[in-house]
Amino acid sequence: MCLSSVYKNEQAKENLLASDVSTIETDGGTVTLTDLFGRKVTVEGTLKRADLTGGVVILQVNS
Repeated sequence: MCLSSVYKNEQAKENLLASDVSTIETDGGTVTLTDLFGRKVTVEGTLKRADLTGGVVILQVNS
């Protein structure tokens, strides 16, 4: 099973948005993350980088 940790702007502990993310959906400038337990986090931003082998996704979030 490939699960990812998703961070805003850069990979740093304080920037973690969600862990154990199984699904990422985008709609315009909105990204919705769904974790293994069905919890959803929605942020305004865009995909910056996805390392699927390493299980790390970085979103560009302006906040």
